Amino acid sequence: MSAEARGRETLEEALARLEMLTAALERVADAQAREATRELIALVLDLHGRAFERLNAIIGASSDGAALIERIVEDQDIRAMLLLHGLHPQHVEQRLRDVVLRMQPQWSARGLQVDLISAGKSFAIVQLRRNGLAEPNDELRLEIENALTDAAPDLDDILIEMDMTEIYAETAA
Repeated sequence: MSAEARGRETLEEALARLEMLTAALERVADAQAREATRELIALVLDLHGRAFERLNAIIGASSDGAALIERIVEDQDIRAMLLLHGLHPQHVEQRLRDVVLRMQPQWSARGLQVDLISAGKSFAIVQLRRNGLAEPNDELRLEIENALTDAAPDLDDILIEMDMTEIYAETAA
């Protein structure tokens, strides 16, 4: 792929191409070639990770480092690379809390309350409460999951607990 074509490729397209190439590597019959390629990729990733880590340290130590790092992580491509190397400056829990706080007014207007219950290295648990408004559960889950996944794509899973107490109380009354 030419440099010009790579420049027009979106992050999502690049990630999809990466998955396709990784799958193609797994189909290579020569085990030594496969292992050498894996080792090469791991070394390149390690070198990039080291550079990003040093860059973060240099920026963080500068007088306006915190503001600059905040601006840098707003860039989708850079954020993806920092996440890939485990170098995102914000802890996953803070990123999730920020998105819940930002989205809560929109969700509240639709009768929803979203609370982050816990967040770890591999998954987060979110509780969703509704005030009886009829909205399909699958659509709600997908909307919330997408918003949270955008903030924390490094998580393996986001579990959404549905609290239906208010709905059952209304139907029982």
